[in-house]
Amino acid sequence: MARGAKIICRSLMTDKQIRYPYEEEKAGELRSDHLTGKASERLLADEQIISLAKEVLSKQEYLEAEELAKKLAGKKVERDFARKKLMDIVKPPPKRPLYYAQWELGFLPHHTRDTIRDLGDFIDMLVKAAVYEKTNKSDVFHSSLGPAIDKFEKYRPERTQLADMLRKYNHFLYRPGKHDFKLPADRKEHRFTAREVVLTIFITMNLAERLMSISPAAARVRRDEEI
Repeated sequence: MARGAKIICRSLMTDKQIRYPYEEEKAGELRSDHLTGKASERLLADEQIISLAKEVLSKQEYLEAEELAKKLAGKKVERDFARKKLMDIVKPPPKRPLYYAQWELGFLPHHTRDTIRDLGDFIDMLVKAAVYEKTNKSDVFHSSLGPAIDKFEKYRPERTQLADMLRKYNHFLYRPGKHDFKLPADRKEHRFTAREVVLTIFITMNLAERLMSISPAAARVRRDEEI
């Protein structure tokens, strides 16, 4: 189950609270102590992540993301500008996990894994809310994102393209952010680069908008409201 905001599920039979296991006042306690982002590697990016970004984003969004990634490899004033811009994009609500992700962005180009995980938790929350909206069954909140995406597509067959994007997101970003600690062959110090984090931010917020546009429950989760 993803870490994130409290979700209150209202069913016809009973009221049941589903709480994501974030602890209050724990923002800033990093789950990995690896400083990630050697200067020579900051602008590297996996081709599959680049491909997903180009599939999901408009041309303008993609170019903006790449420009911010370059600034993170630049001078201090450029890095400060990029971090502030990215923190404005990743803006709560919901407090958790976006507040956590926003806080971690202040460390870019370091500590990239935690940001990837928190952004993935946000998508996890929205997908499951969209499924619950159709099924009224809270068991989806106890599954991993992969099965939740399968249910999302089952109950929204007209959204196959979105489901495919979400599967790629889970496969190339969220699942590796949680479980894959092997370094790619071209890297010596980190699993994710600053450029990959920037692309993930833009991908995440774009997918979130798509989910909210078709699911009132997902939109309520975004606003930290009951579903």
